[in-house]
Amino acid sequence: LKVLERLRQALLMGIVPMHTLHELEAALKQQRHTVTDPRLVDILDEIELRLAVEIAKLEVANGNYA
Repeated sequence: LKVLERLRQALLMGIVPMHTLHELEAALKQQRHTVTDPRLVDILDEIELRLAVEIAKLEVANGNYA
């Protein structure tokens, strides 16, 4: 939840910090094994996909793509 709060604060200031997105991505992957509810798994899948898209967009915008 701390990562989400930092992301919320940054978004309110009009920025999207790449390190916070990566931190959120890592936290989701770390906690995924504890989730057994199929509906929650679907929600996590959607969040991870959206997060991957936002990270890719920032990488392209910053010229940090492979």
